Amino acid sequence: MEIDVKVEAEFLSAILQKSEAVDSELLSYIEPEYFQIDSYQWFARVLKNRDWEPIAFDFLDQQLLTIEDEEKRSKYRNQLYALYVRQLTFEADAADKFKAYVAFCTVNSKVRDAFQGFQRTDRIDFLINDVAEGIDIARSVITEGKLPVVDYVESYQDRQHQRKMVRDNPNLNPRILTGIVGLDQQFRLKAPMIIDFIAPFKRYKSIVLNALGYSFLLQGWNAIHVTYENSLELTMDRYDSMFSELNYDRISNLLITQEEKDAMDATFEWMRSWKNRLYVIKATPQETTVPQINDEIKRIQDKTGETHDVEVWDYLNIIAPSKDFREERHQQKQIVWDLKNHAEEHGVAIFEASQSNLEGAKSERLDIGHRGLSTDISRGIDISIAIDQTKAERAEGIIVLSPLFFRAGPITIPEIVLDTDLPRMVITRQLHRLWQVAASNNPYI
Repeated sequence: MEIDVKVEAEFLSAILQKSEAVDSELLSYIEPEYFQIDSYQWFARVLKNRDWEPIAFDFLDQQLLTIEDEEKRSKYRNQLYALYVRQLTFEADAADKFKAYVAFCTVNSKVRDAFQGFQRTDRIDFLINDVAEGIDIARSVITEGKLPVVDYVESYQDRQHQRKMVRDNPNLNPRILTGIVGLDQQFRLKAPMIIDFIAPFKRYKSIVLNALGYSFLLQGWNAIHVTYENSLELTMDRYDSMFSELNYDRISNLLITQEEKDAMDATFEWMRSWKNRLYVIKATPQETTVPQINDEIKRIQDKTGETHDVEVWDYLNIIAPSKDFREERHQQKQIVWDLKNHAEEHGVAIFEASQSNLEGAKSERLDIGHRGLSTDISRGIDISIAIDQTKAERAEGIIVLSPLFFRAGPITIPEIVLDTDLPRMVITRQLHRLWQVAASNNPYI
C-alpha cells in the first residue's frame, strides 16, 4: 500500500494543530518508519517520545540541535516549518487514509516477523498466532475511536477550559440571530443546531427561508441557500424583491421605473463590496443528497477560500436520503441525520423547513402531532417552529410563528406575531432595520 507524502504532511499538521480529525489512540500505533521523508521520521520520533504532544515552533530549534550536520538541520527546519503554517484542507481524509496505512503496516510487519520466526522454529502454531495477533492489532487500529468514550471526572478541567474559551472568544461559535425579535429573545441559536420551520403546503415555508437568507446577508454572515423545491429564477426573484423592497410581480417582470432601477443598481453595486456572500445552490428534489451538496459547498470554499457561517435548506422532506429505505419515515430519519452530520462537519447552524400532514393544514395551530409519518424528524432537530395562520390572520396580513419545542431549554414566547408585506416578500417589517447593521459593517465609500 502506498501513501502520498501530501497525506503525511496533512496528518502531521493535523497533529500539531490538535485537529479533532486525529484519534489520539491511533497515535500509539504509529512508528516513525511509517513516514517516507527523513525529516518526518525524525519529527515523528521526537513526538512519539513526548506522547505525541505538539512542540511549539519556537522550541523546535532546540530539538534540532541534536542534528550535527548543519545543512541537514536547515533542511529539516524548513520542511517542518511548512507543517506548522500549513492550512488544513483535507485532515479528515488524511487521518482516515493514515489509519488504513497504519493498519496495513501493522499486518505487514507482523506477518514478516511471523515468517521469519517460522524459519527459525518451524512451529506452525507460532506462525498462526503471530499472524492472528497482527490482524487483531490492525482491527483495533481501524475501529479505534469510532465511538467517543469520556472519563467524566478526569475530563472536568477540559470542560472548564472549553467553557472559558467559548465564553472569552464568542466569535469561535457565534450566536446566529434571525432578525426576528421574538425568536432572538428566547433562543440562542448556534452551530451545529438544526432549526426547523414546519407548515402545511403553501404556507410560506420558502418565503420564510428566503427571509432568513436576506437577514443573514445583511448581518454580515457568509450563507448558503440550498433550494430543492423552487427554481433558481423564483428564488432569485424573491431575493431581489426583498433587497429592493419592491413588489415581487413588478420585479420578476421588470415593470419598474428608471428611478427604481437606478436605486437597485446602486444597492447591488454597494453589496458587491461586502466581504460576506450568499450562495444559492439548486438541487433536484428526491435525487440530490446531503453529501452531494456537501461536495458542492467544498468546491465553493476551495474556489473562494472562505468558510460559511449558516445554511438555509428548502426543504427537508424532498431531500434525497444518502441511504435508500423502503419506508418513508426511515428515509426522513436518514435525511435529518445526514443534515445533522453535515452541520457538525462544517460547524454551521442549519435553518430548514418541513411539511406537515393534511390534518395540520386543517388546523388553526400546528402541533408536533401534525408531523405525521415523519415523526423521526423530531429526534434529529434542535428546535421546531410552526408557521401558523388562521383565515382571519391571513386577511389581515399576519403570520404567527409558534415554537413547538426547544431541545436546549423552555419556550418563553409561545406565539410571535409577524406584520407582513407579502407582495414585497416581507414576512416581517422589522427585518428592514437590519439595513442599519449592513451600513455599519459596510460604510458607503
